[in-house]
Amino acid sequence: MRHISAATLALFALFADTPPVSAQASELQPGARVRVQAPGFVAGWFEGTILARSADTLVVGGPNANPVHVPFARISALEISRGSSRGDGAIRGMKWGVPIMAVFGVALAATGGEGGNCSTCDVDFSDGVKITALFALSGAFYGAGIGAIVGRERWDQFDLASRTALHVGRGRIGLAVGF
Repeated sequence: MRHISAATLALFALFADTPPVSAQASELQPGARVRVQAPGFVAGWFEGTILARSADTLVVGGPNANPVHVPFARISALEISRGSSRGDGAIRGMKWGVPIMAVFGVALAATGGEGGNCSTCDVDFSDGVKITALFALSGAFYGAGIGAIVGRERWDQFDLASRTALHVGRGRIGLAVGF
């Protein structure tokens, strides 16, 4: 009969009360949208929907990908979707709309004709700064409107608890700690 040392028992007692990640991941239920980073299982971030969940594995599927079985122990980062945000979409739309329309404003001011006036309109293009500002403002307005309609998905970082494992067998003791 083998004797287990006091140090082994102390380590086991210290880490035995640490709950597994799967027990703490009550939000990770089938149907939840997630982004997972798990080196060796997915390249970079894998975005998809949880299809199934066991005590130690998530099955995540995407619209253009086969389901991936990812062990909790291999997950290095995890984000959970909190739905679409119209405010975040509006800000993103303004970030795109302002520079694009400002470029059009500069181009229009530069090609305003010799006298700087448009022959078919009542706008004076001689002041390029005003025209550029007017176009940038319209870009902010239209970009915010389009962005608010489209929206933008919000992601929250899921804090993974530290994980521990103790393996005793064949004359060896293994301890693994993940942060």
